[in-house]
Amino acid sequence: MKANSRAPRIFGRVVKFTFTCFVFLVCGIVLWRVFTSGDPAAIKTVAVNSALAEAYEQYGEELTLQYQPLQTSITRGEHNSGYFGVTQTLFIPQANQVQIVFRYNNSTLRHLQEDYGLASLPDKALCHFDVTLVKTTDLTPEIEEDYKDTSTFITERYYPSEHVIRETTALYTYYRYTFEGVTVEEDTLGVFVDIYYNGDIAYEEEAYGRICIYNAYYADWKTYKWSRADKRAIEAFLSDGQD
Repeated sequence: MKANSRAPRIFGRVVKFTFTCFVFLVCGIVLWRVFTSGDPAAIKTVAVNSALAEAYEQYGEELTLQYQPLQTSITRGEHNSGYFGVTQTLFIPQANQVQIVFRYNNSTLRHLQEDYGLASLPDKALCHFDVTLVKTTDLTPEIEEDYKDTSTFITERYYPSEHVIRETTALYTYYRYTFEGVTVEEDTLGVFVDIYYNGDIAYEEEAYGRICIYNAYYADWKTYKWSRADKRAIEAFLSDGQD
């Protein structure tokens, strides 16, 4: 009888131990995701080149870095939901420059393989995507009713400079891109990040992914505050005196 009475107690302890291990496992996975999902320090720091350095010399810390906080940060289409993200956008009007941090996770490469019928999983160490900016301008801004009439729009495409910063983590691949000559005027309707697969670049066709980083109808700006790392990068560039 004693052996029989101990059996439920042992079973209960086993269940309790198993449940406790499961809880710790889930908490560990959640914490690992939290600590590995943040942008690497090198990616978060502003990329400095001669255009930005010259603007900083002229304006100092009054140099404006701004972004629209209401814009979506990931692709949300039925065919590309969650594939790509832009974790930071900086419009720098005094330098006519835009910087973005572009990110995708490991599952995006699996989706890329499936979507394009590739024979093998794309190598994470290689660059697989073409990233550009597209600015849309309204030719008839005085006619508010035609804001959906694309025949009254013109578009300009901007290509990233050669100064590209790339970093990877266990989950993500990051790129920091700098685009020169980008301005936002009164007749600018929107600025978008277009993403194409390198094996299928056709700018006249719909992009593999598109993310809006400026919308004239949500024109509230938020000012970016310079970090210590940003200031050190600027000062290091100025002291070196080279691009």
